[in-house]
Amino acid sequence: MINDGLTSLRYLPAPCAGSRRLFAAAALAFAALLPGVAAAQQAERNKEAILLVASPDMLDPRFAQTVVLVTFPPDTGPMGVVLNRPSKVELRELWPERADRQERTDPICYGGPVEPNGLLFVFRMSPPPTRAAWVTEDIYFSGDGKVLDKLLEQRRPVRGQRFFAGFAGWAPGQLEQEIDDGGWYVLPVDPEVIFNMPAEDMWDRLLERATLPRASIDTRS
Repeated sequence: MINDGLTSLRYLPAPCAGSRRLFAAAALAFAALLPGVAAAQQAERNKEAILLVASPDMLDPRFAQTVVLVTFPPDTGPMGVVLNRPSKVELRELWPERADRQERTDPICYGGPVEPNGLLFVFRMSPPPTRAAWVTEDIYFSGDGKVLDKLLEQRRPVRGQRFFAGFAGWAPGQLEQEIDDGGWYVLPVDPEVIFNMPAEDMWDRLLERATLPRASIDTRS
């Protein structure tokens, strides 16, 4: 499943605020109408992030009952982080000598099996950072040290910041095949899921959302 040779995060230029809002609204509306593979392909063409929800038939134990936020950096395959596997390790433990970071009790989540010692982060920021991949609205994904220092200027946990050890990566075409094989459902990105939905019931809630029957609209006159 995982492209273990994928070792670097490539960054997207951040669009201006007006175009971000317009593009995000259009992409969410369009993705809701598409089946999984088509939605993923459309998102990849537009460099718009998606949520993957593991199907009950997911065989890979690393991704069973997971929800994954996926971005599409240029020049690589898709990459993302698992949203619903928090660990018992806290962010402050990475800097035991830094008194200014000892209130950062944010949990570090298992992000995926690629580069498991690497730290990545999903966060809200305005104005847009220059070394980050845009997710949606004012939300970005990065592994850049200068961006991290900026985030940690806040001495206590911030609701709009999440941290991950490792990530998941796919070779070109690989993710579409896994979706086509029934391993994943595709949903548009929801900021509420990223920052506010409890990890313990995230998969159940999003699986229900992903498998709700969709009304068939007859457009014939």
